[in-house]
Parts: sequence; structure tokens; C-alpha cells
Amino acid sequence: MRALLVGLLLALLAAPAFAADAGVPASFAGAVKALRTERPVIVDGLLDEEVWKNGNAIGEFTQRDPDQGVPPRQKTEVRVAFDDDALYVGARMFDTAPDSVTARVARRDNSANSDMFTILLDPLHDKRTGYYFAVTAGGVLLDGVLMNDEWDDDSWDGVWLGRAKRDGQGWTAEMRIPFSQLRFTADEHHTFGINATRYIQRKNERDWLVHVPKTESGLASRMGHLEGLNGVSPHRTLELLPYLSSRAEYVAPPASGDPFNDGTRLFGSGGLDLKYRPTSSLTLDGTINPDFGQVEVDPAVVNLTAFETFFEEKRPFFIEGANIFSNFGRSGSNSFWGFNRSEPLIFYSRRIGRSPQGSADGDFVDRPSATTILGAAKITGKTRNGWSVGLLEAVTGRERAQTVTDGFLSRTEVEPLSNYLVGRVQREKGRGAFGLITTAVNRDLRTPALRADLPDQAYVAGVDAHYFLDSKRDWVVTGQLTGSHVAGSTDAVLELQRAPQRYYQRPDAPHLELDPAATNLRGWTGSVNLNRNSGVHGVNAALWGVSPGFESSDAGFNFNGDRGGMHAVYQWHNPNVNRFSRRRSLGIAKWYTWNFARELQGDGVHLFGNMQFKNYWSVFASGGFFRAVQDDRATRGGPSMLAPRSQFGFFALESDSRKRISAGVNWNSDGNEFGGSSMGAGINVTYRPAASLEISSGPSFQRNHNLAQYVDTFVDAAAAETFGSRYVFATLHQKEFSLQTRVNYIVSPKMSLQIYLQPLVSVGDYDVFKELARPRTYDFVRYGVDRGALTYDPVSRQYTVVPGDGGVPFTFGDPDFNFKSLRLNAIFRWEWRPGSAMYFVWTEQREDDARPGRFALRRDVGGVFAAPADDIILFKIAYWFQR
Repeated sequence: MRALLVGLLLALLAAPAFAADAGVPASFAGAVKALRTERPVIVDGLLDEEVWKNGNAIGEFTQRDPDQGVPPRQKTEVRVAFDDDALYVGARMFDTAPDSVTARVARRDNSANSDMFTILLDPLHDKRTGYYFAVTAGGVLLDGVLMNDEWDDDSWDGVWLGRAKRDGQGWTAEMRIPFSQLRFTADEHHTFGINATRYIQRKNERDWLVHVPKTESGLASRMGHLEGLNGVSPHRTLELLPYLSSRAEYVAPPASGDPFNDGTRLFGSGGLDLKYRPTSSLTLDGTINPDFGQVEVDPAVVNLTAFETFFEEKRPFFIEGANIFSNFGRSGSNSFWGFNRSEPLIFYSRRIGRSPQGSADGDFVDRPSATTILGAAKITGKTRNGWSVGLLEAVTGRERAQTVTDGFLSRTEVEPLSNYLVGRVQREKGRGAFGLITTAVNRDLRTPALRADLPDQAYVAGVDAHYFLDSKRDWVVTGQLTGSHVAGSTDAVLELQRAPQRYYQRPDAPHLELDPAATNLRGWTGSVNLNRNSGVHGVNAALWGVSPGFESSDAGFNFNGDRGGMHAVYQWHNPNVNRFSRRRSLGIAKWYTWNFARELQGDGVHLFGNMQFKNYWSVFASGGFFRAVQDDRATRGGPSMLAPRSQFGFFALESDSRKRISAGVNWNSDGNEFGGSSMGAGINVTYRPAASLEISSGPSFQRNHNLAQYVDTFVDAAAAETFGSRYVFATLHQKEFSLQTRVNYIVSPKMSLQIYLQPLVSVGDYDVFKELARPRTYDFVRYGVDRGALTYDPVSRQYTVVPGDGGVPFTFGDPDFNFKSLRLNAIFRWEWRPGSAMYFVWTEQREDDARPGRFALRRDVGGVFAAPADDIILFKIAYWFQR
């Protein structure tokens, strides 16, 4: 906390009065004229075509960083041309020190801190959406889509050309952007929105054609006009991307007699991706038997909670255009804050193709690791009159596990044939917008086991809207209201009622009632948000709720239910350069959460601040306080218990990321009033020994001392004070070490090698076993100390408890663990022609759990690399063509 207070004091002392911004230079009229060319431009980075030799250059840029509102240090000129098939952009970046232009190479969509030129387009001219296309001085291409006026998403990869050349005057960039890659409506005369930016790496300077002050919001809505696009029609093209792949699996030494694993398995497959435009404003994307073997693996984690771990989507088919679904309830505002906010995701695309949810038992089991996606298709687009449309349909196959028991082979269904449907529409009109979303999951359940585990129908439908309170579109109110309906067998619905998101079986929850005969579950979620999108003084507030019965996990992600909350945030931000820093901000937030019995579950205050110094080093600090409240989830379905008063602090320092060597360090700590605590620290160093090589690595260490880690629940009528069950806890001493390393070697902008390596060691030592003494307290009865007896059998690794109050003795397994994991992923990618790529992938995973409860860093890290390995080698080739 001392570091936080010092940082806040420095920021206040360094803050000058905020000066008015210079705005757009008067010399730029806000319009760019595109010229038709009769000869296609040869995209080689050389501006030697006749169309580039006219006097139509635009050069009235304005500096935004570091000194906003003043003329740039270097001159930039942009010209735009077109023919029937494509838009061409030619840019000359003059530089008085051409040898100092930074031209590092990197993978696509990674600037690698190089000099860069970007063109931004709003082909629909709706002032809300658009595209950006960038070329670095090293020839690396970056692209993405714009939405919600100023948000960007780089998951979209268009098929276009870009080249850069360095010379004695600086450098040049040339682009060819096919009209087939852009969405715009049919018309004889077109006006696109346009903006352009130049980044000078050594100066950390950003120059904009149409300048947007740092304290104001908006990007698409502030673009200039690209005029002269006459006689251009949207292209209804068909793009096909068939692929072939082969995979070899070399698995850890098999168990003796395992009929499914002799150490080596070979597979081959093929599939097809397609893209078609049925109209000028809609795009159809489809995939048949998609393969995602080239996607980076998820990091290893140790999850000791009752809740599922959330992983980001990485599969190209699902992340491209995902914003049209993910912006539900989040449009209009450019800022959303959390603070224990439990609002669910309505659509979480990783549910499609997930790991099979059923189980299979046997002496030997061969269980598929993922569900096969038989096919998927989505239609997305935006019409001329402001309707955004998204529709996704996917079918996943029936999966079976093979088992052998006593020599007999059988097959057990572990995932049913399933259909996923997601629909989204939104209409923008005037200052506001409204929209709808719906998801539907239908399963063909044929076995009693799956009927008991999974609902056969799950539906979610919601409405959302936003409205700007002023003509400047500064203040905005955003909200949504959503309902869910899930139906299935009594066993499946009972399992949902008992799930961690709701725990209907809680004995002291008068607002809940467990219904073993129920065949459906219904609920709702809603929120309303107020945000100030721009200005020195930022304000954000929200009121939200998730009813106990709401369930979206079949197609979405349900973090927690039976929760409501509110927060208010004030943030001061000053982007002006002064004697000490380039920018700084301070903020404070107050938040609460309740359950639907109106019991306070969270009550906290957060303070935070950050500053970038004149030398481009940055510091961030935050801290907070939490009042003592009730926690109705700690006993995993039992009575509520006290959550102690606590506090936390976080500090991070980062050096100038433009340098050949840069580093970042962070530290966090928290503790509660009874002595529970945790502390963590990490460091990451990035080294760029050459323009084509970047190495990033650093260790992190976390130590937890948890006084009340849940162990298990045992029914016992003698435990009358805790409603006839014993809720067993322990003190957990946990140490965790991780070392994430990334290596990017770039042979050329189209050929790269990416390596990801993560060894992880997490060790937990449980002691002081005890049970909750009374509900709504943090009081415990320690076995063998306060009452009863506790014995341990090292052979069976079992604890036996004699409660000592007349209760029945019970046993439980030793929960100590020593999880050691290594994840290695190496991906060689070659885009051998535009849109076509070849991949060679090596994935290795090692795991070991020897010596539970005992942490020895050197020994355990060595054990990570000595553990048995599962290796997968994949080759994939995809060919893109268009007609």
C-alpha cells in the first residue's frame, strides 16, 4: 500500500491543468479523393506507377503522441486509387534519418515495435464499424475489424497484399485491398469513412490524418471521407479453403496389456472452409470437419475451486467475427468494469467441440479428447439501414469411448449428437440501438447415463439496448435483460440445481428450494450501466443481477448465479506531457454484491493509478479493502460462513518496450484478519537480439496460506449445529512456480516459427484439519486438538476422524498434491501464397504427481522434464482460391 500511495502522490504533484486540444488542423478538409486507375498497381512497395505521380497526395497529419495537437516531426503523404476489383493505397513516410527507421519482422498481426503505416476504412460509412490494414517498415501485415465505434479485433485475417521498401528518403508502403474483402452496399457512388496513422518507433510518435484527442472517444465516427469511388460494386465471391492434415501421436509408455495404446497412433483427415457473400451486406462462413491442430495449447492451471476454469477462444473459425455475438449488452459504452461482477456469457464458442461430458469406466479406456465438429456455418453482416445480423449453426458428432474390462471390449457413449444455434440482431437508430440474442442447444440423448447428466434442451433469449444521453455521444446508458429455460430428466435438472453456480441445497437459504422432481430450470439476468466515454474525468456505474435459476452453460459460460451487485467508479486521466511523465491516471471504486436473500456477499473499495514516465517506463499500482461479509459458497452447498475482513495490494513496473531488452516485474499480496495470506511475484524479460528473433521469458512464484480450504462434506446427524453435516476444512500451504517462455523466429513476413514453453510446479500441503463449528462464523473445531481424534495411514494415504461428539467416524483421502506439468508447442507457419498456408506443429505434454505435499524447487522442476511425454506431430496444408 505504501507504493500505491507514493505513486498516487507523485501523479497528483506532476499533474498540470488540462489544456484544450488543438483538434484537427484547419488545412485538412476531411476528404480524400480516390482516383481510378486503368492499370492494376503492382504491389511491390515502390511508388513508381503513374497513378502515384499525381498531385493528389494528402499530407496534413497531426501528432497525437507524444505531443498531441502539434505538427508531426516527419512528413507523411498518402494517395488512394482504385479499379473495379480493389482499393490501392500508396504512402510515403519521409524521414530525415532513414537509417534509423525500425524495420523488425514478426508474425502477421504483430508489429514487433516497428515503424508502421495504417489505413482505417468504414466502407458502410455507418460511423460505428470498419476495418484497419497496416504494413510495418519490415513488411509485416496487420489487419482487423472495428466495432462499437472504437473497439478493434485483430482475429479477422483478410486476403490482401501489402509491401514496404526503405530508401534514402525514409520508407514507402503499398497496399492492394480487394473489394471482395470489404462489406459495403450496392450503389453507383460510394463514400467510405477513412483515416490513416503513422507510427515512428524510435520517437514513440503516432501521427493521425484525422486527429482524435486522447481524452475523447470515437474512431469510426470521427473518420474523414473517401470520395470518388464511382462504378464500384460489391463482389459476391466464393472463397474456398480445403485442407489436408496428418497427425502422429507418440504417447507415454502404455500400461501393461493396454489394447488401445502401443505408443504410436497415426491419423489423417481433410476438411473445407468456405466464405460466400449471398448479398452485398451479408457473408456466409462455413466449415466441414474443421481442424485446429495449429492453435496454441492452453496453459496448465491448478484449480482448487468448485468452478470451471475459463479459457479464451483461439480457433480461427470462431474468433473471426465473434464481436457481433460478444457485444451483447456491451455496445455504446467503451468501458465496462468488474469488481466481482458475475454476469454470464450468453455465447461461449468453446462449448462447440468441447471435451466429451460423459464418463466411461473399465480396466482400459480409450476416450476421445474432444468432440468432433461435423460442420458449422455462420452468417454475419450489416445492412444499409443499420441492422447488424449474426446467425451461427453447428453440429457436433456422437462420441464413444472404447473400454476393456476383464478382457471384454465395449463402447460407451460419452457425448450425444448435438446442435448449437446462436442468433443475434441489432438495430442502430439515432442516438441509440436495440438488439436481440438467442441460443439453443438440442441433444439427442440415447443412453440413461447421459440423460442423467445432461439436459436435452437449453434455450436463452435476451434483449439489449444503449442510448447516448447527449449529442456528443459522451454519456451513454447500456443495458440488457435475458432469460433462460433448460429442460431434461429429473436427474439432469437436479444436478443443475446442485451445481456451484446456485447450490439450491443450501440449508440456510430461505429463498431456495431443492426440487428433485423438477424437469426444467428457469432464470434471468440483467444489468444497466452508465458510462462517460470521454473526458478527463471518467465515471462508470452499474447495477446487475443473476437469478439463482439462470443457466447459460450449454452454449455460454455461467460464472455464478444467485448474485446481484452494483459499483461506482471515478477515474481521472491526464494524457498531457509534463516535467515528469507522459500520462497518468488515478481511480477509486466502491462496490457491493448480494445474494437474492439480500445477504451481503461482497463489500469493497479499490484504489488504482498508473503513470508513464518521460523515459517510457510505466508503473501501475492498486490496492483494496474488503469488509467482513458472508460467503454462501465456501461450504460447497452447506450453510453460509463468514468471509473475513481483508486487504490486497498490487504493483507492476515495466521498462521501455521499444528497446532491444525490456522487462516487467510485478508483485501482489493479500491477507485477512485471521492470518490467511498470499504473496506472489513475477518477472518477464523480452530480448530481441536480431530483427527476426524475439525471446520472452520469466518466472513467477505464488505462495498461499489459506486457513479454510474446503476438503469434503460428511452427513452426520450428530452435527446438529451445522444442519446434520460436517463441513471439513484444512489449512493449505501452497507454493506454485511457473516459467512461461515464448520464442518467435521470423524467416520472412510469411514464414515463422513460434515456440511456447510452460513448466509448472504446484504443491499443496494440507494440515490442521477441522470442521465448521457454527454457520455464519469463521469458527472451527480442530480434530485432535479441540475435540475428537485424527489419525493417518501412510500406506493407504487415508485420514480417519473420530468426531468426539457422538458422531460417526469417517475417512477421507490425503488431499496433498504435487502437480508438475510441461506444455510445449512449436508451430512453423508458411503462407506460401495469399490465403494459403502450410503448418508443421509439435506439441508435447508431460505430467507427474510424485511426492505430494513436499516442495523442492530444483527437484520438482527437474521432475517436470523427466516425466513421461505425450508428443503430437501435425502437418497441415490449406489452399485458398476464389471465384
